[in-house]
Amino acid sequence: MTRILIVDDNAQNLYLLESILKPKQFEVIPARNGAEALDLAGKNPPDLIISDILMPVMDGFELLRRWRSDERLKNIPFIVYTATYTDPKDEAFALKLGADRFILKPQKADTLSRIVSETLEESRRKSPVPPQNAPGDEREILRQYNEVLFRKLEKKVQDLENEIVEHRQAEERTKLANRKLSLMTDVTSQDIQNKVFALRGYIALIQKHQQDEESSSGIGKILEIIEAIESIIQRTKEYQQMGLGQLRWIPVDRAIGMQMSLQSRKHSITSRCNLHGLEIYCDPLINRVFYNLINNAIRHGGKTSSISFSFCKEPGRLILICEDDGVGIPLEEKPMIFDRIAGGKGKFGLFFVREFLTLSGMTITETGTPGQGARFEIAIPEGSFRFSGSA
Repeated sequence: MTRILIVDDNAQNLYLLESILKPKQFEVIPARNGAEALDLAGKNPPDLIISDILMPVMDGFELLRRWRSDERLKNIPFIVYTATYTDPKDEAFALKLGADRFILKPQKADTLSRIVSETLEESRRKSPVPPQNAPGDEREILRQYNEVLFRKLEKKVQDLENEIVEHRQAEERTKLANRKLSLMTDVTSQDIQNKVFALRGYIALIQKHQQDEESSSGIGKILEIIEAIESIIQRTKEYQQMGLGQLRWIPVDRAIGMQMSLQSRKHSITSRCNLHGLEIYCDPLINRVFYNLINNAIRHGGKTSSISFSFCKEPGRLILICEDDGVGIPLEEKPMIFDRIAGGKGKFGLFFVREFLTLSGMTITETGTPGQGARFEIAIPEGSFRFSGSA
């Protein structure tokens, strides 16, 4: 059986070559770089070699040069199969080194099989020949080799520069689109707020002249709708700012303390923070996460009187824990608590929390026991947290 040595550092490319050659009754020997190929060929020379060029340890050009300098291997046909070195000068250099064929990836299975068969047949008809490059040509070969590598490096640098330019242009387009969207949102929100303000004025006039119970009930419902609209406007502004803030180290205990201070003015509630100087690297909008967690405990916890924040370390991450002593979350509601619409009622607060944390590379889950209070766990990956004094 004809033995073919295939050389490529990409496992998928090796697999594709094997899947093409084996059905044609070729024995296939894979190698991952030029050095490994030389070692395998030295132990048991193949009937033909197909090699990539761009590989670690030893590339295809150096493999070809050594192949043609080896007395046992020099007459074995060598096919260069590359997707990276595509310049005509690359092909000319490979042929000068002694390649029998220079073909570009990818090739159809039938085409590649035909080329292999033709190369084998041509090799059988050819008389053995000495290496094409005499010792005196080594300096010229090295010069051409360096020229090929420099040309490839130059192209890679140019490609990288083009990618950077395209990336910057895409960033500018995105920034412009965001500015337009932000402006539209601001203008729309302001227009709605102006209309709501005017509407409140008209309602005040109606309340002044209409004192009957039916009118009061209707006006009360209108005011509820107005408050809902104002709440939506505020939420829209919050969501609009998500991911736009400058990342910085946020002292968690200070951020929580500020939010608790705001809430304690309206509600009788105590808090405990055992965080030992914990800091999180994220958008300052994280303050709204703590606000929403505290607000959720107060609004939906029944008779919540205490909220605590603590943490525990796990491999590769830190878990920030928020617990309260309220009624907890019923099992049937747990799957929906982070949805924007849950049970027919708007639940933007926890939806915002989840979305913000996801954009920040963090996750949140609720693990509390119904009847014993809610427990939220925020998973913060390694590198995004530290303790003050350890920076």
